[in-house]
Amino acid sequence: MAKKKVTLATALAASALLAGCAQTVVPGIGIEEISDWGGRDDITFEVMASLEGNEAPAKVTVYQDQISFDGNTAEFTGEAFYKLTADDLTDLSDSQIRISVEAEDPNAEVACGLKGTGLTHPLHSTEAEGTGSASCVLNVD
Repeated sequence: MAKKKVTLATALAASALLAGCAQTVVPGIGIEEISDWGGRDDITFEVMASLEGNEAPAKVTVYQDQISFDGNTAEFTGEAFYKLTADDLTDLSDSQIRISVEAEDPNAEVACGLKGTGLTHPLHSTEAEGTGSASCVLNVD
């Protein structure tokens, strides 16, 4: 009987610990299409897709700390720039932003670039290329 009590107590403690560490999405987080790289205090990204030298349709998906959120996807053709939005971008401190670009055609060449300027110290950027899909990750300080 004592072994069952210890096992139950351990399971309850582990559940409480996991519940206390629950990740949440930053209020108001979203993405907004823009014309080029953003301003000083922005987190911006560029996505591209081409097939045999022509613009190709693709989809970009953004995650905050591996969490999906409303409005985290957009469809584009060829090349597009986006800015991450939130009620207060400084709430993204200690977060990880991941973008994934996936072409409709698995043979299309895709690329992504992700940049944080005023919110990451020092300036941090990441780029990736692939066939069919690619992902970029930015750790916000």
